[in-house]
Amino acid sequence: MIQNGRILDGLYQIEREIGQGGTGIIYLARHLRLNKYVVVKKIKDHFNGKINERIEVDILKNLHHRSLPQVYDFLVISSSVYTVMDYIPGKDLQYYLDRRYTFSEDRLRGWLLELADVLQYLHTQVHPILHSDIKPGNIMITETGHVCLIDFNISLDGENSRDIHGISPWYAAPEQYRKAQARRNHLADSVVLDGRMDIYSLGATFFHLMTGIRPEPVRDLSLTMESMELPYTPGFRQVIARMIRLDPSARYSSAEKLKKALEDISKYDPVYRRSGYLQIAAAFGWALCMIAGLLCLYYGSWRNTVDGWSQEYQKIYVASQSDEYLTVIADGTEVLNSTRFRSYLNKKPAQKAELLNFIGEACYQQGQYGDAVRYYKEAWELNSRKSGYFENYLISLIRDGQYETAQQEADSSYGIRMLTVDKRNLIQLEIAWESGETGSNVTELAQLAGQLAQSGSGEMAANAYIILGDTLIDQEEYASAVSILEKAVELVSDRNVRRLLAEAAAKASEDSSKSNVRYTYLQKAADQYRILASGDTASYEDRLNYALTIRAMGSYEESNWTLKELVSAYPDQYQPSMWLCYNYLDILNKNGNASSVSTDLSYYYQSCRHLYEEWGGEDDNMIILENTMRELGYN
Repeated sequence: MIQNGRILDGLYQIEREIGQGGTGIIYLARHLRLNKYVVVKKIKDHFNGKINERIEVDILKNLHHRSLPQVYDFLVISSSVYTVMDYIPGKDLQYYLDRRYTFSEDRLRGWLLELADVLQYLHTQVHPILHSDIKPGNIMITETGHVCLIDFNISLDGENSRDIHGISPWYAAPEQYRKAQARRNHLADSVVLDGRMDIYSLGATFFHLMTGIRPEPVRDLSLTMESMELPYTPGFRQVIARMIRLDPSARYSSAEKLKKALEDISKYDPVYRRSGYLQIAAAFGWALCMIAGLLCLYYGSWRNTVDGWSQEYQKIYVASQSDEYLTVIADGTEVLNSTRFRSYLNKKPAQKAELLNFIGEACYQQGQYGDAVRYYKEAWELNSRKSGYFENYLISLIRDGQYETAQQEADSSYGIRMLTVDKRNLIQLEIAWESGETGSNVTELAQLAGQLAQSGSGEMAANAYIILGDTLIDQEEYASAVSILEKAVELVSDRNVRRLLAEAAAKASEDSSKSNVRYTYLQKAADQYRILASGDTASYEDRLNYALTIRAMGSYEESNWTLKELVSAYPDQYQPSMWLCYNYLDILNKNGNASSVSTDLSYYYQSCRHLYEEWGGEDDNMIILENTMRELGYN
């Protein structure tokens, strides 16, 4: 975290954090010499050395296109790495998706033409540049209504044969999943990624914009697109459908051809094309039938099993990356128990181990530690070369209270061979911490966490930071706990860690007597609750905590918006309506205009009072509200 007001390299003054990506934290800054806003992207520390930090700069520095940001600088300060580029005022497409905006065909077609143009520019460089991470969050809509394609941190180019570093769930092309799966399992693969990958991701993004349905790479979205009743012409729908074919050879072969199709979209009208289709069908129908028959005979049932496994794996992988733990558990166990995949998985122990590890992680995140032990152990036994499976198994044993077994496994010949001294020390500290036998030494934990982080043991280092952060919270050292837990969050995307960080930040804000410091800690808490409150798996408590945190920051409009969503989603809970009343009272005190809030205040007060009486408990906040409302003349 860079402090607001800090000046980097004597030239860029940080104003505030404005977002986070997979590999970096994004800050709004002012270019002091040019007196204009720029974006500073700090590469997350644990990615240094794992990715080529200059990759985004090297790709963009010589590119000049109206739909690309211009890079200004590349900085290495101490051990931190930063890139500086254009600030693009506006909102990304994810912002509009989250708020369920709908767009006309003319608007969407105009944006798609601009994006096809920039892809043509990238793909036709001397060394073709593949973005490889096109998704709504990486497409900015500027204040003038044009598009800008951002975030090139996992881009691939023809000059450097880099492996794929990661994929974004939902929008990545099927061939990206296959390559990621092979890389994860250390298997050779023949997957060649080219511009059709970007065309798929762009099509998946526009599929989401047009249908409101989040794309799934295991489904043939083109069939879904063509079968739906949508307020778009058949020609435009067919262009999108072709972009998202599962088979790359069925998509547009280049961005140039995509542009041509968009410019001649009337030719995609079924009436216009019917005669051509009939002639093609007559000429090639027999040949296609023969080819299809030969292919079926050639591949047979084994090919179907392999394809089916690939689709199921992609589905489970996407769910795991999206924290949809119940889906991972349900779909994963169904695959394990399926007779269709039994023979295949028995012949592919590494892939079966990966599936077991996904299920174990989902059980762990759900607090089902006993089940996590079972799945992690089986994954480790199937693929003992992956020490991470063994470490997961040990941690889940500790969480499940099986301290003696965890210690025995750590002390076994395998444990001694696979675990470093630092990791073994952490296991012992975890056991002591979980069993409550002794307090942890803060200095020792801090040193251990740093050593683990430096050695690249991200998850183990995160566990050390979590223990340290929890210890500091017990000692009411909330500000220190926030700093430590921020390091843990950078290393692992764990909802429980984010929740712990948000709680510590909220406590730190209460401890401070300075308004600017209080606001900084509230912002940290809000940032974590915002992440926790987003998505289909968000809990009632996280969404309510987010609304209350931003209420404390004075963001009444956004707080009200979240609280009203909770009123709709949880009609039996009185707290959302109660806090809406508190927001309206604060607005009333601030503006002194009762007419602007009186109707809503009266409605939500009657609602929360009725639900509170049905609940039958006692809440000091509700008692205070009732007294305040009586003083204002509400019965």
